[in-house]
Amino acid sequence: MKRYIRIYKAIIKINAALILAYRANFINHIFSSFAWGVFNVVLILLLTSKTKLVFGWRSEELVIITIGYIIVTGVFYSLFAHNFENFSRVIDRGEFDSLLLKPLDTQFQISMMRVSFASLIRTVFGTIFLIWWLSSHHFAIGPFQVAGFIILVGLGVIVMYSVWFLFIAMLMWYPNLNNIIELLYTLNGFARYPTEMFKSIGIAPFLVFLPLSIIVATPVKVLLQ
Repeated sequence: MKRYIRIYKAIIKINAALILAYRANFINHIFSSFAWGVFNVVLILLLTSKTKLVFGWRSEELVIITIGYIIVTGVFYSLFAHNFENFSRVIDRGEFDSLLLKPLDTQFQISMMRVSFASLIRTVFGTIFLIWWLSSHHFAIGPFQVAGFIILVGLGVIVMYSVWFLFIAMLMWYPNLNNIIELLYTLNGFARYPTEMFKSIGIAPFLVFLPLSIIVATPVKVLLQ
């Protein structure tokens, strides 16, 4: 374990050095991430501007789900998503055999060699905005709710990682499915909606077979008691 911690520290330093080499790309990624987050919040406000409750959730509570989605996906995209994007290229170029021969865990190499600091800033922006939103709307949040929220967000990232890896592993047998990444990004969008929506439209089993819809709504329920 200590060996992998040292290796991951070196990986973080290498990826941090890339920021200096590609500054314009880093700034552009930050701007696009910020714009994407603002768009999602504004969209929820527009969709709920004419109604007080949506599947039992108030408008300001749905905004918190959206912010939670920004935080969770920011963590996941910064640590894992770009690695999974690269896996189809590894398979296509026949580089997977070289990964198997290296004295490192193959799953570690596939999923943790690249770190996107620009995506991590999305999480920072989302956290700051969440604190401001809770304060401005006078939500009574205690330390136990905050601790539960953080723990469940971490578990949500693990669930998202597991679902992605399950699909990505299919590329070893079906390398032509290189557009599976686009499908996974689309499926991630289910996390921004409350689970009550899926129950109301009669697809509750979807929560069992593809539990992406619970990775944000559940932490937010704990946060709001």
